[in-house]
Amino acid sequence: MFKLFCYALTAAFATQVLVTQAFSPDDHRAWIKENQAATPQFVDGDTITFENADLIRPFIPVEQQETLIFDGMEMKIKDAGDLTPSDAYKAATEQFAGQATVAADGALENYTAGRPFDPTTFTPGSMEDGSKMAWNWTWRWENEGLKIEEVHWVWVREGGEHSKHSIMAENSGKYDEYYTGGGTFERVLAGPYQRVMMSARTDLASTDYKLNGGEGFAKNTAFREYTGFTSPFDIGGTAFLILRYNDPRKTDDSWAYIPSLRRVRRISVEVKSDSLLGTDHTLEDFYGFNGRVMEHNWEYVGSAKILAVIRSRTTDTIFYGPNGWAPLDNWALRTVDVVRQIPKSSSHPYSEKFLYVDRDSGEAPYANAFDQSGQIWKIWQIQKVWTEDPWYQDNQKKFGAPLTQPGTRKAAFQSINVIDLQNGRGTLVPCRGNSFPNTAFTKVKRTHDVNFLTEGR
Repeated sequence: MFKLFCYALTAAFATQVLVTQAFSPDDHRAWIKENQAATPQFVDGDTITFENADLIRPFIPVEQQETLIFDGMEMKIKDAGDLTPSDAYKAATEQFAGQATVAADGALENYTAGRPFDPTTFTPGSMEDGSKMAWNWTWRWENEGLKIEEVHWVWVREGGEHSKHSIMAENSGKYDEYYTGGGTFERVLAGPYQRVMMSARTDLASTDYKLNGGEGFAKNTAFREYTGFTSPFDIGGTAFLILRYNDPRKTDDSWAYIPSLRRVRRISVEVKSDSLLGTDHTLEDFYGFNGRVMEHNWEYVGSAKILAVIRSRTTDTIFYGPNGWAPLDNWALRTVDVVRQIPKSSSHPYSEKFLYVDRDSGEAPYANAFDQSGQIWKIWQIQKVWTEDPWYQDNQKKFGAPLTQPGTRKAAFQSINVIDLQNGRGTLVPCRGNSFPNTAFTKVKRTHDVNFLTEGR
């Protein structure tokens, strides 16, 4: 046991030095290669602690290990079961199989609904398959869209503690059970979020898989996405609206409402890759990747197996650990497809990024990004809950969220967390009261119009 402890301690220290001093995309590829050859030495039901953490290192990216492996850690291994999407999405995938194609410039063509391409046919190193994987990500199963009643954006600096921060002290213990462990809270933003899907709607086969038949407000539109902020007071009322078009060659229409200016302004493509209100996230980073496929080159790296919180045992993420960055939860070994994102713009802050996409659910439990010098910069840890678990609707009721219909079969956001490894700060984004509601066209017109950004201001 003593030898195992010493080895674990040495490995953890080596990881810290490696990540904070120099860790390149080639180093990450080397880890992927080792991962692909690794055989799990743990089984369903095992509990991993610091003393036996070497068992999980082959299945946690090197740059993520310092966050999750520490003295006092506890990781329960629990198989997540079948997380394949709804029957309607699977039926559309089968119905339109083989029809979608990728043009010479990387644009998706001849797509209607369902998953565009079969990832089991992809070849590692292929740029064409990388584009196909990116389009699979873009048109993953999203039901009618996502609505979150309460999104926190918590800036957590490594070290210190946060018991006296206003979100803890002024809410009578409301969040005590969620923000455990260490870390200094620098700032907490809050507000609602909603994305409404308008195309590839597998529930709308009778109207050509489009909301309102693809006419009027929904014409030529893939989705509309609203991100708002209600607190703190200095940014209350700030809101963003993104309109993504069906035409992959057409840039987004994006707007922001700035209360201090009392006006709506258009957002350029560059702004979407800038820090979002000072957080470690960008608008393009949401979900793991929320940008336009055509603004990047893509490479299919291959499949891998990683440990992830893909079917949480709790309604909301419980953060713990020395810096309060780690989720205390069940971890499942998942097969993922790894795709490499290379921005075409030289002004983009990332030189490249790796996105890990769960083979069954289509969601991304992990991503990382490298700066323009080729050094590791950020990692994303994305936790999920499963819409079919009995307690899922109870959580929606608690926050007044519209209910998700049984059979939705969606790995839903529990939290989206990014850690800046270069400056020792994380932004935790727990998503409370998330749901996949039925979206009436008349209501969407009222809530996802540019004029809505200024209502009541």
